[in-house]
Amino acid sequence: MGNCVITIRVTGTHHNGARSDIDQMAGDFVDHLKAKGHSVADATITSGGTQDLAHKESRFPLREDNPKFYGG
Repeated sequence: MGNCVITIRVTGTHHNGARSDIDQMAGDFVDHLKAKGHSVADATITSGGTQDLAHKESRFPLREDNPKFYGG
């Protein structure tokens, strides 16, 4: 057991509220790591601004769960 850093550079869709969006998939990965007992010190996505993925309350919601967030 020890410290490590995971870096993933991606080009693709994000912040649209779709399950296939990069921010949603990255957040799910963070949740999966935590569920398996790993300590996640930091998890962010940067796309013009930085978004904290380590805390669910700061993530963009799925469009299906909160359409008003996306103007619908």
